Formats: sequence, structure tokens, C-alpha cells
Amino acid sequence: MLKKISQILIFGLLLAFPFNSLQAAVFPNDTYYRNQWYLEKIKANEAWGKINSSPNIVIAVIDSGVQIKHPDLRNNIWVNKGEIAGNGIDDDRNGFIDDINGWDFVGNVPDPSPKFNSGFTESAISHGTMVAGIIAASGNNSFGVSGVTWKARIMALKSLDDKGEGRIADVIRAIDYATNNGADIINLSFVGQSYSEGLKEAIERAYRAGVIVVAAAGNDQGENHGYNTSQTPLYPACYEGDSGENLVIGVAATDTMDQKAVFSSYGSQCIDISAPGISFFNTVTYNPNYGAGLFDQQFDGYWSGTSMATPLVSGALALIKESNPNLNQDDLINVLLRSTDNINEANPDYIGKLGVGRLNVGAAVNWSMEKLNDYSGRILFSPYFSSYSSKFRNIEDHQNKIQILTASGKLFKEWLSDNKKYREGLKFAADDVTGDGVSEVITANGYSGQPLVRVFDSQGKLKSQFLAYDAKNRSGVSIAVGDVDGDKKNEIITAPGYGAEPLVKVFDYKGKLKKEFLAYTKSFKGGVSVAAGDVNGDGRIEIVVAPGQTGGPHIRVFDGQGNLKSQFMAYETKFRGGVNLAVSNIDGRVERNKAEIIVSPLEGKEPLVKIFDSYGNLKKQFMAYDEKFKNGVSIAAGDVNNDGRGEIITGTGPGGAPHVRVFSATGELLESFYAYPEGFSKGVSVGFIKMTN
Repeated sequence: MLKKISQILIFGLLLAFPFNSLQAAVFPNDTYYRNQWYLEKIKANEAWGKINSSPNIVIAVIDSGVQIKHPDLRNNIWVNKGEIAGNGIDDDRNGFIDDINGWDFVGNVPDPSPKFNSGFTESAISHGTMVAGIIAASGNNSFGVSGVTWKARIMALKSLDDKGEGRIADVIRAIDYATNNGADIINLSFVGQSYSEGLKEAIERAYRAGVIVVAAAGNDQGENHGYNTSQTPLYPACYEGDSGENLVIGVAATDTMDQKAVFSSYGSQCIDISAPGISFFNTVTYNPNYGAGLFDQQFDGYWSGTSMATPLVSGALALIKESNPNLNQDDLINVLLRSTDNINEANPDYIGKLGVGRLNVGAAVNWSMEKLNDYSGRILFSPYFSSYSSKFRNIEDHQNKIQILTASGKLFKEWLSDNKKYREGLKFAADDVTGDGVSEVITANGYSGQPLVRVFDSQGKLKSQFLAYDAKNRSGVSIAVGDVDGDKKNEIITAPGYGAEPLVKVFDYKGKLKKEFLAYTKSFKGGVSVAAGDVNGDGRIEIVVAPGQTGGPHIRVFDGQGNLKSQFMAYETKFRGGVNLAVSNIDGRVERNKAEIIVSPLEGKEPLVKIFDSYGNLKKQFMAYDEKFKNGVSIAAGDVNNDGRGEIITGTGPGGAPHVRVFSATGELLESFYAYPEGFSKGVSVGFIKMTN
């Protein structure tokens, strides 16, 4: 059990009472692999089928010391190549002399191993060694146990003493050391109830440097059910950035049945993920010379605690990062969290309080490797609901995120488009607007808010922003992208929403106005949808517009100078519900790149998708959803599966389940998934981005 600590000692090791082990099927040939039931539970053996080692990844274990000469760890201990051992000189000038494998911040000496100092406890002496072994004990070497990753670089940093207690100052120094000396991941298997601004700042420095910090959620010390961290914050797991950044991955513990371990803390605010945390058998500190038989074993069990669950997550992150070096910090965390197994059914009393699910390293590695060098099309989406449909407003709270998915619905990337106050959905476009050969994501406030257009790269970094219309205009903005003036650079085309005159504008990506014209008569203020593409096969991009509510279903096609080229009715003339619009080459006429015009109803009509040529000749039509659904269909198009033909992407309007579908040009359903939980009813705004390398 976790010991009480004095006021000046803020951290303690996280151990609970022992449990019986479960037998796991042997995959590697390590002697005691059968004792490591938790590896099968997190599907580590499935991950190992694709990648079993992460030799380029440095994991800092900030703990009670790691026995760096342990036979199942010594080949996986980080080596500071900038330092020459034993010469008494700070060769790499990092402020530490002879720090070959890490540092002991308690004794202020180079050796980061446990010291057996007076007052030591048996659990504390082995705690850091156990944590290191869970992460990266040498695997498949016919000896001992297996780590989650069989090969890695463990940076051993001792900041807790041999009783398992420590000072904030030592932990801060250890985190800064890890950040400054190349750690990719920091494992913190300890907890305290005291908030420290200095410690938070050290973690923020690590976060800004791209280091992922993983911390234990904490164990109960008395009531045997764990702390609710929403009521009793525990640190460092509960540290967040001043702007809401998730600085630390908080880890709760589960048992063999995926139920919350009785001792594990929980909570909706600090816990990001769960992992097995009972009955661990792994590396322990070995010292047969000590006597009394206390330390004459190199491997032992059965330990439990959130401090055991935490290194499983750290080891998983190492494999994910090694499997796809292209992933940045946010990508790695997204893959980790989004690949988890849902354990709500096993935890009805803790739904939403054990993170997003239980660690599945097999699924995470599969997903990360699927993303490696994968530059096929992606589906963009965000919550969307029409400003005309007030009955559907304010149903659920959400942050205005852009999310990029594969065609099958797996998350590729997400980020916050605007501030958290704007909640009325986005409009999308995507293509290369900066001339760097890589597609950008262009967003606009779709239904209210300032007429703000923002340009992001595909990783979510803001590249430019501008107001398309007067700042007082709150009608929303529709956007498209295309080289409409033939200058070999794509422009951003905008059209206003409901309540503004139908003025189409053409900008460069920095917001310089290049052209403007009226899509309909100046008196029409029902809003305008806009799309762009070469719809007549002349090698030039046309601008296609459709009216919003109160207007007839009147499609118009303009050249880049605003000259009307053709027009037609998409639906019966009496329909006044508005029209959504997309343009894409979906029938494979690659030699002429002649695109089709695809329409869907905005509101008040069965979800009938229609496909036209530029002169209004109907080529195909199909129902995107049940014909009884009349709340509108969001629509986009693009070559999702890289077959040379565009696919049609649809999202339900307000009031429907968040159902995204992908259709072929013939109306064949290719993919179908929910973008949000089933109860979400704001609708889904969809878009498309072509990923390029």
C-alpha cells in the first residue's frame, strides 16, 4: 500500500496489495513470459508481429532508481555518447559530470541505481527497476521477461530516495534533464496531492519540446476504491496547460476483467487512458550480497498499482513512435488514445472516468503503420448545424474541432479551428493554396461568427487568416479552392451565408482580394454554397454556386472572371430548402479532367443526391439516407481510395445520427461510419483533402 509521507516529501511510490497472476500464452521465448498476462491483454503480441523494438526511442524513467546492470535491462540502458566515463569532466557540457546512463538527483551522483541507504524499503529499492522492465526488458532472448518493447533506450533518472519518497526540486531537475538530453517519453510512476507551479512549468517545457509525459493516476490509501481526481486532483497526472493543453497522459489501472482496479484513482478530468495494473511479474533489483535473501532474485512479482499500468503506456508509445517516425507529438497521442478498447460495459459506474478506453498496443501499431507514407485522400469533418434550424441548437456542448479521417472512419488528425466560443460548425475546402506542393486545409465559420477564413497545413499549424467580408457580418461563409484565374496558383473562393447579399469573392491565401461578383440578384439574401472545378472540360476552373434557403434550386456556373456560362435547376422549382454543393471528377474522365456537379438538399427534402454535368444533364441520383430523413445532407467529393475517380462523401444534417457515408459515382455505398457518438445530433459537416508527399 502507498505509504503516508511527510509534508516536505510530496511524492510516494504507487504500489497496492498483491493479486494472483493469470497465465498468458507464450509468444516470445523469455523464461517468465507466461507470468506476464498483461501483455496479451494489451495485444502486445499482435504489435510484435509488425514491430517489436524501438531502438531509436529514449524513455526517461524518473523513479527510485534503475539497476542499470540488471541482466535483462543492461542492453537497453541509454548511453550518453557525448560523455567519457570516469574522466571527471563534463564532456558534453550539459552540467553533469560522467552522466553516462542518467543521474541520481537524490545523491547528486552519476550512478542512477538504487543505493540501499539507511531506511530503505524493499518495494522502493525495486520500484524503478520494475518500471523499466515493464517498458523495455530485453525480449525474446530466452531469459527472464519481456518488455512491451524488446529494445529501447532507458534513461535512468533517480529522483525518489530508497524509501520511495522525493522532493519536488529533484523531480523538476530530472524532467529538465530528460528534456534537454533527448528523451522522447518521460515515465512518472508516482503521485502527490500538492500542486507545484515549478513542476508544472518543467512539464510544460517538456511538452513544448515535443516530449510525451506519462503519469500514474494514483492509488487509494484507505477506502479501497481510489480517488476521484475530479474532486481530489493528484499530481503530476492532473497538470494542464493554461490554455487547456493536455500536458500529461494520466493512466488508471484495470484488472484482468477490464474492470477498474479497486485501488485505482479515476475521474473525468485527469485520466486519459487505462491499462492493466495488477499482478505484475518483472525485473527487480538484484543484490545477493546484501544478505537475508531479500534481493537474491532477478525477477519477482506480483506487484500492483497504477505505477505498473503507466509503463505499459510508455512502452506502447515507444513502439508507436518507432513504427512511424512521421508522427508528431499530437499524432502519437491521438493514435494511442483512439486505438483503445472500450471498457464501458465492464465499468458502468465509471463511464467517462477511466479515459477513452483500455490500452491496445496491437491496434495502435497497426494504425500508426497504416499511416506511414499514406498519402491517399482523407475525409474532413466537424460538427455542423444550420443556423436556420434553431430547434436543434445547443443540444450538446462541443469544441469546434477539425478532424481528418481515413475513408473507414479512423482518425488521422484533429485540431481546434477557432476559439472554444464558436460552436456553429465549419465549412471546408482543401488544396495547395500556398504553392508548396502540399494540400492545406481552409476553414470558415459556416453559420455565424465573424466571416473568418483560416488556412492550416495538414498537421493543424495556422499559416494565414483573413476576414472575407465585413467583421459585422455574421451570416457565415461557404468556401472553395481552385485556380480560377489561370496563374498556376489556387485561389480561395468565398460566398456568404443567410442574410447577406450573394457576393462571391476570390482571394489569394493571404487574403488579398482578386475578384468579386454577384452570384444572384443583389436582393437575394438566402445564402450561397460555392464549389470549384473544371466542369466543362476546357482546362480552366469554373466557379459553381447554389442558393441557400428561400431561393429556388438554381445552380449557376461562372468562369473565373464572374461571367455566367450555364445554369439549371437541381430540384423541382418550388423547392426552397436550399442546396449543398460539391464538384469533382467522379466518373473517371481523367484525360479531360471534366468534373461533375454534385448536389444535396440543405433542408426540408428527402436526402436525394444528384449528379449533373455542367449543362444540367442528370447523370445519376440516389438516396444518401432513409427517404424519411429531411434535415439535410452535407456533401463533399474527392478521390478517397486513390483509384483515379472521385467518391461522394455525405454527412447528416441536424437532428440525425452523426452518420458519414462514402459512395461511388454510381451510388454504391463504399464506407459508412459514425463521426461522433450515436447520441450526437448536431449533424456533420464533411470535406475532403488529398494528402501529398
